[in-house]
Amino acid sequence: MRPNIVVINPDQMRWDYASCYGHPFINTRNIDRLAAMGTRFEYAFASSPMCGPSRTSFLTGKYPNEHGVRQYGGTYNQARPNALRILGNAGYLRGIWGKDHCFKGNVIGSLYDEGEDICIGIMGGHPKYINAWDSTSLEIDSKWNLTKRLTDAGLDFIQRNAKKKKPFFVTLNYQDPHPFFACPEPYSSLFDPEQFDLPPNYRQAAVDGEIKRLTNWRIHSNEINMPQDELKRAMAIYAGQIRYVDDQVGRVLDRLQALDLLDNTIVLFWSDHGEFIGDFGVTHKIPAFYDCLMRVPLILWDPTGRLPRGVHHDKVELMDGMATVLDLCGLRQPPGSHARSVVGASPGRHDIYADAGMLARQPQEPIPGLTLKGAMPPTAFGPGTMLRNDDWKLCLYAEDQGELFDLKSDPYETANRFDDPSVSAIKAEMMQRLMQRMMCQGQMPEALPELDI
Repeated sequence: MRPNIVVINPDQMRWDYASCYGHPFINTRNIDRLAAMGTRFEYAFASSPMCGPSRTSFLTGKYPNEHGVRQYGGTYNQARPNALRILGNAGYLRGIWGKDHCFKGNVIGSLYDEGEDICIGIMGGHPKYINAWDSTSLEIDSKWNLTKRLTDAGLDFIQRNAKKKKPFFVTLNYQDPHPFFACPEPYSSLFDPEQFDLPPNYRQAAVDGEIKRLTNWRIHSNEINMPQDELKRAMAIYAGQIRYVDDQVGRVLDRLQALDLLDNTIVLFWSDHGEFIGDFGVTHKIPAFYDCLMRVPLILWDPTGRLPRGVHHDKVELMDGMATVLDLCGLRQPPGSHARSVVGASPGRHDIYADAGMLARQPQEPIPGLTLKGAMPPTAFGPGTMLRNDDWKLCLYAEDQGELFDLKSDPYETANRFDDPSVSAIKAEMMQRLMQRMMCQGQMPEALPELDI
């Protein structure tokens, strides 16, 4: 029988808010436990800094330009190629608890055999959510407190299907640590706001070379006036949300171990994108490509032993995680997938591609009087795209200036060198490579292996 699959997917978790990725005091002991058991991908990047596009890329192996999901919620046609159909056709019992955020229509009974597809957005109706950066403690019985309840249902699914003759696939797609920054006790008081330092790239106003969409978001969110003590409070609650998720990871691993399933169950932990949480003086996310939004945790337990354990240092795109899971199960990727399994001698990626943004006009100036709690309409974000290698990152936008960052000397992306003549040759090389990758989208990747797309 093929291995079972358990996927744990917190929403909007930065890579650097886990102990195994270097956070100094968050103490994510269960995420660390999974990393110690299996394979931790040190350099994993999303295909988009937005929820729906990234999740759809994960399940299809296609980039947002190809699959057409450009912003937030799901619009992908269920009948088009995707990993869930492949798993169903292979006989998997499929369950989801949490947000789907990929597909058009009801996914329960079609792509999943059972579950609860629930999305609460930014919790905009919560009475304590006034400013974009606000944070609070939730009552245990609050309707906004989903994470434990979803885990309970997922564990019940695992328990009921543990001894069946068919393998199961279950994904736990948590709201946490997505804003509104809120979680129940004891998590909401685990951390003292004064434990947190403002990031090195923190700023309260635009600087030369800053893209308009970031300037506009800082103003529209009123985070130009965000008190630093309230930002630190949000950072503490965000860390508490992650510890809430971490405890659920422990519950899942404990249950798999108690049912004697770990030896035949793949466990994949990933997040769809990151979170500003103070970088550049803002919170939330927008369709831009800073590492705080693009670099994410990706950890995989492979019971077959085919995947080398320890730390994987080659760059990967998130879609490679799902491709690897399918490979470990002896299944092919969806047709047209650009994802690469890392099982065996597959070469590492030379660079990372991503794109984002609605096909809409971007305001060239802030809209007077507009205040938003999340990056929502009427703030339209036009298309943008990114190419990143070990040393440089290039970002282009349809109606904005470009960005070019020297990642070795400027890891916090504070100095935009797009118009710096001393690096014009590097910019030209990066633009040529970006064009190569974009031109190959919509093609069958296996027909073009020499282009490393």
